[in-house]
Amino acid sequence: MEAGRRRWEWRYGRAQLLAWLLAALQLGSSEAYEGKRAKIEDFAKDWFMAGTAITAPTSLILTPGVPGRVGEIWRLSPVPSNDFEMLLNFRAKRPEKRSTENDGFALWYVEENASDALQNMTKGHAHNQEEIIAGTWGHAFLTQGFDLSGYRSMYKGLGIFFSESQNSSVTALVNDGSKQVKWGADIPNAEAMKFDFAGGTSERGLGADVRIRVRVQPKEVVVEAENKGIIKLQASLAAGGYIGISTFSGSLEPKVHEAAERSMRFEIQDLEISNKDPNAKPAEKEVQAVPQAEARKSDEISEDVLRESSSFKEHRAESDAIKDLTNMVFKLVVETQPMRTQMLQAIETLGKRISTMEKNFAELKAEIDKKSGHKLSEEFSAIKRELSSLSSVAATATQERHKKLETLHSDIADVHKSAHSPDVIDKHLDKLSQSNSKVLDKLTSEHRMMFGVSIAAIAFIVIAGLALYNKFRCWEKRHVL
Repeated sequence: MEAGRRRWEWRYGRAQLLAWLLAALQLGSSEAYEGKRAKIEDFAKDWFMAGTAITAPTSLILTPGVPGRVGEIWRLSPVPSNDFEMLLNFRAKRPEKRSTENDGFALWYVEENASDALQNMTKGHAHNQEEIIAGTWGHAFLTQGFDLSGYRSMYKGLGIFFSESQNSSVTALVNDGSKQVKWGADIPNAEAMKFDFAGGTSERGLGADVRIRVRVQPKEVVVEAENKGIIKLQASLAAGGYIGISTFSGSLEPKVHEAAERSMRFEIQDLEISNKDPNAKPAEKEVQAVPQAEARKSDEISEDVLRESSSFKEHRAESDAIKDLTNMVFKLVVETQPMRTQMLQAIETLGKRISTMEKNFAELKAEIDKKSGHKLSEEFSAIKRELSSLSSVAATATQERHKKLETLHSDIADVHKSAHSPDVIDKHLDKLSQSNSKVLDKLTSEHRMMFGVSIAAIAFIVIAGLALYNKFRCWEKRHVL
């Protein structure tokens, strides 16, 4: 009696968390999961899988985020009690751009043996390649009433719906099979828990871990999201029901989704079910919803069949070369980063020193003007302007002389052309010689005058420089500078 009354537990899944870092570093290589394989044979004896559901070493992927496809798992054996507890731990990640309707998944406890009901449907349509390509596989599900997240909308039992179509929410509904539950109208309802179960980040780009606790009792159902909220339903569920999880996004009407479209990605990490009725008959053995992964023996590991038979095998050499080039560029950037940082710091320091020097020169100029009583910079500017004006005058005078000489040459040429006798030519030459002498005398006098002005200007500059130097020497002796 004591043995029959003791509380016992059976577990449908406790996935052991393994390090996925190796898989992240070995992108695209077969070594990521080498030596590990899921016990799919044992798992298939107790669970029905359909659609996109597939086991992985540390989780069960219900959908990889492909719209217009169904994915589900159902327990082949019923739960012998209506007093039990379910603990679901999962990860979900919404796409960057939502393009499908009715995106989400559902956790079920129903009276119908769903695996028997879905066996022929999934085999004949959901797994039919031609219908999947044409987008017509869902029409059979729609006509047979499997139109709610991969299962019936008129179900008998409990349905917990995780909706991601608009705002993330969790809705719990009990149905006796007489009402058709619909997305948008019944899901979500006023009692739904609203929290973002498909947000956050974790390993492999999925959302954060979400833990859901479902406590089923003979007169009450409690659905609790850890640190998020709670839903209580007054309902009496029959014992011997079947547990399952299903997902579907999009429309069951014929439609071909674009390759770039994405839906929510959903992976089951844990599914643990514990009996709370001591009088219920215990299960014969423990069954896991997420099959364990075991290490293979060295003689069981063979070559990578997918890699060898891939149509992209010839392109891998180019991919390896691109990868090597990427690594070289990354190494170059990493190694040159400290040098570039030092150069930037040196340039900034030099700029600060130049700014300080300019500031010191400005202060020195102001101090000189203060001590001398007049602005030397303006005086030097005036001298520069005078020298510039003298240069301009000299250039103008030179141009005028060139013009006069050109005019003289043209006059001589005209005289030679118009002369008829030697006497006339002699007279013209005398006049020309006298004019030339006057021009030379004038040039000589102007040259002497310009030379004297230049000497005077140079002397003035030298005297001013010596005076300024003497001032600096005097200030230096007085400890001004």
